[in-house]
Amino acid sequence: MTDLLEERILDRVYEPGEHLNIDGLKREFDVSSSPVREALTRLTGAGLVVSVSFAGFSVAPLPTRAWFEQLRDYRIVTEGWAAGVVARERPAASIGRMAVALKRMSTQTIGRKARDFRSASRSDEAFHQAMLEGSGNGLLTNSVRALRPHLQHARLFDRVPQDIRPVVKEHSTLLDAINAGDAIAASTALRDHLVASWERYAAWSGPT
Repeated sequence: MTDLLEERILDRVYEPGEHLNIDGLKREFDVSSSPVREALTRLTGAGLVVSVSFAGFSVAPLPTRAWFEQLRDYRIVTEGWAAGVVARERPAASIGRMAVALKRMSTQTIGRKARDFRSASRSDEAFHQAMLEGSGNGLLTNSVRALRPHLQHARLFDRVPQDIRPVVKEHSTLLDAINAGDAIAASTALRDHLVASWERYAAWSGPT
């Protein structure tokens, strides 16, 4: 149920700000209220749904363009630092997880529909999370995870065509720098990737 509701939100079947009535969803999916309520609660934690006392659940508003730009800058600082640490210390387990996520990503695609990008987006997230955890800074790791950057960017995919190939290439450059133990090159590769990622959304004219 959670994946199905997530897919419908990402595909704009339910628009940002739209009220999500539990009884209506229960009838729509022919299920009891418990799985619907559980799914909505999980999606609230993921940042796709908001819950207001006495008003119920609704689809979270789409973040503004300024928010996405601030997210990019925050990640450049935090993940750039983490990339440097991982390159210097080269924790085998984290690097191994990054390699697995990258290999999986290289076989996947990104399209406009949730079912066309969910797997690739999760592989992308796994790559970054493995790197963050490899830095050994739990506070930093949790702060980035709480922002749900990959899930929020996925909310733009219905408007902005995506291509997995440059993403794979940028991740490969970052992983190569880490494997070489080059902290400066790793931080630079991380920054270049996040800047390039945002430029791929540059044509988006969302709320300011």
